[in-house]
Amino acid sequence: MRLFWCVLTLALLLAGSASAADGLRIAAFRCDATPPFGEPMVWDVPLERIETPLLAKGIVLEDNGTRYVLVSFDWCIIGNESELAFRELLARAAKTDPTHVAVQTIHQHDAPYADAGAWRLLEKAPNPRPHLSAKFMSDLNRRLTRAVEQAVRYLEPFDSVGCGEAKVERVASERRLKGPDGKIAVTRGSEGAKNPKHAEMPEGDIDAMVKTISFARGEKVLVRLHYYATHPQTVSCTGGATADFVGMARETLEQDEEVIQIYFTGCSGNVTTGKYNDTTPEARNGLAERLRDGMMAAISATRFTPAKRLVWRTESVLLPIRKDAEFAEQSRGWLNDPKAAPGLRIYRGAMRLASIDRANRPFALTSLQIGNVHIVNLPGEPMLEFQKFAQHCKPKAFVAVAGYGDGGSAYICTDAAFQEGGYEPSASNLAPGGEQVVKTAIRRLLGE
Repeated sequence: MRLFWCVLTLALLLAGSASAADGLRIAAFRCDATPPFGEPMVWDVPLERIETPLLAKGIVLEDNGTRYVLVSFDWCIIGNESELAFRELLARAAKTDPTHVAVQTIHQHDAPYADAGAWRLLEKAPNPRPHLSAKFMSDLNRRLTRAVEQAVRYLEPFDSVGCGEAKVERVASERRLKGPDGKIAVTRGSEGAKNPKHAEMPEGDIDAMVKTISFARGEKVLVRLHYYATHPQTVSCTGGATADFVGMARETLEQDEEVIQIYFTGCSGNVTTGKYNDTTPEARNGLAERLRDGMMAAISATRFTPAKRLVWRTESVLLPIRKDAEFAEQSRGWLNDPKAAPGLRIYRGAMRLASIDRANRPFALTSLQIGNVHIVNLPGEPMLEFQKFAQHCKPKAFVAVAGYGDGGSAYICTDAAFQEGGYEPSASNLAPGGEQVVKTAIRRLLGE
């Protein structure tokens, strides 16, 4: 793999030095984002082993001198101040504006989280919980800056964009299974197949299609972006670092095709691998193989059209963060209880309070349009309904949706979900009413 990236870098260098043309240009970057041993992962589990490196993989796009950045971290959550800090860092490195940067995570659960505001609250709490160290974050920021600056040096022209999609077999399944009364009867988590009854239940409401977007110059494909909606973990909080089965599929495909592959998790707040995952290595390998098969089929189905100008849209929206006294008091109680589980102290304590403290700072939703191809980048952990809504808005276009941007919202639920009950509304930092705000923003991001 290292040899491939060295050869690729040399090719980009030669291509970049041979052309000083304006217009559409692209470069990919890759940065190791794995913490050192002992650093805390989700939720407060120290890193003991590295199964696969955790990467930040992205692209810099340029249209007549204006640059845009898309990046996907092999991390669980990046929220609030930390999400903004990464956008600002990437913007400086790419010499663009933070509003032209979209930062997403793939959201696997053997990985870190980042929320600087929550970290400060944890430091002041009784029996403070650890978080990623300042040294690691500083080192990561330097590596990430170098990676993007190198990419900018070797931007190369592209002249066509391809899109293709294919069905992924036996990977995703619905998490929120309803009873006859319309209420949530079963929450089928990512490890659902450990319960034979959950494995026997139907897949339910999913988006089985993986969508692939490819950038090329002539016959040479430069980079591919893949979008698929499911929780991407087979295990959680084991002390290992892994990009899990989605990373396995992505990196194997990159080695085989010798084309850069970047993966984005779609709107999967209510979609998991639960029907097909019993946490065994065999289950993980099977999920990786079937996802890779779907990605390869999407590549085979890809059709290219001449690249047109880039259209980048940004919507800054105020989501209805819960600020009621009961919510805040409950969150402070978890944060300040030394006997509470670390996950509660962090996720439902410090991170919720950090989201409340962000006051009226809006969430950034962005999109990139290239001809008939649309990429929509959403914050938080959106339910599948938002992805399907975006696709319904442009039924004749190719619409790919990435979730897991700014994690300050936690789950982004439909209004109906609050009436149905279940886990997701209870783990959201939002009050009912966010659905229409997000859907209105999606329409605008799609140019409606």
